[in-house]
Amino acid sequence: MATSIAFRSRRAATTLGRAAAILSLLAAPAFAGPRLSASSDALHANPEDRLIAALADMRRGAFDAALDDLEQLISQEPDFRLAHYLQGELLLARAGRPLDVAVARGDNERSRELVDEALARWSHRLSSPPPGAVPDAVLQLAPQFEHVVVVDLLRHRLYLWRNTGQRLELVADFYASIGRAGVGKEKEGDLRTPVGVYRVTEYKPDSELPELYGDGAFPVNYPNSLDQIRGRTGYGIWVHGVPRDTYSRAPRASEGCVVVANEDLQMLRRYLRPGRTPVVFSDRLEWLTPDEAEARRRTLMARLDAWRSSWESLDTGAYLSYYADDFISATGMDKDAFAAYKREVNADKTRIDVSLEDVSIYRYPGEDDLALISFLQRYSSNNFQAVSRKQQFWRKDPSSGWQIVHESRVE
Repeated sequence: MATSIAFRSRRAATTLGRAAAILSLLAAPAFAGPRLSASSDALHANPEDRLIAALADMRRGAFDAALDDLEQLISQEPDFRLAHYLQGELLLARAGRPLDVAVARGDNERSRELVDEALARWSHRLSSPPPGAVPDAVLQLAPQFEHVVVVDLLRHRLYLWRNTGQRLELVADFYASIGRAGVGKEKEGDLRTPVGVYRVTEYKPDSELPELYGDGAFPVNYPNSLDQIRGRTGYGIWVHGVPRDTYSRAPRASEGCVVVANEDLQMLRRYLRPGRTPVVFSDRLEWLTPDEAEARRRTLMARLDAWRSSWESLDTGAYLSYYADDFISATGMDKDAFAAYKREVNADKTRIDVSLEDVSIYRYPGEDDLALISFLQRYSSNNFQAVSRKQQFWRKDPSSGWQIVHESRVE
């Protein structure tokens, strides 16, 4: 075949030196990688699987096999720049051109970006979630949410999960690019990707967008209510595709959006629903066993139910004890103003009934010991009735336990 190359012994040291220089960046426990053949099924293999197979072959010193993998990958995805880069490195090694580690790390910004992309993809295969593990960011998902997207921003990975009613089931995961300045968006134009829990608001087809966004985009509702009370600004945070002259972008390449390959975006289109798909942007995703997740869920559900019961009891003092001293309401009231308002309202009550449905619970990313609980609330008293969707942000206080720091209605 065209790239079936016998690496001669007189070139072996140079070849190994070049490959070792590149793979020094991929140093990790041994990982065999997927084994792909020339079968018809393999011709349609996932492009990332084929890339990982090439990297694993390079690590083993199987350079002919790596070049075969890369040739088939480039045939499958002609605009996969990382595949071209790795192929070029191997061909230069075959030609005997010397290469030191500094050059392997990238003698220009574009080379460094490609090496970083290789690292991100390779690292995921080495540390992918254990079988049965669930993300700590989603502890309970209400039935109306059929799927949830969780993005591990620092590991450049987007996970799509299905809500089975009993647990989360992984559907797929993809490599993803984030903002050029990293994570933790605070102000407009800072080129950072926000950290938090959002929802898809709409789908924008490619016909309405510049080429930069590829096959389409899913805007999310940044800034959410917590972002707003934290003073965060900016807009236009989307999950979107890539220009058609490339298969993927560098790990940090956007102005704050999360970016995936166009074929991955097309898969997401089958599952994401405006208004009904939560999106979690996490800066430190952890994996839990189902038992660990259940224990955390039960703790927060118990606290939520205790808050509800205190409200029904008409004991306003007990009810207000569930609100932190630095609480801010959706309308901007602080704890003192909120307390005065609740005492005035409750003074006319002889009965309060509160039921909570469709409860979702998230470990809120970006802050220590913060949780988001959203639900449908049915309120009835002797002189008022209302049904509303509400979200509460709970923070764990060392002495007082979980308390509400912010709550708002979901429109």
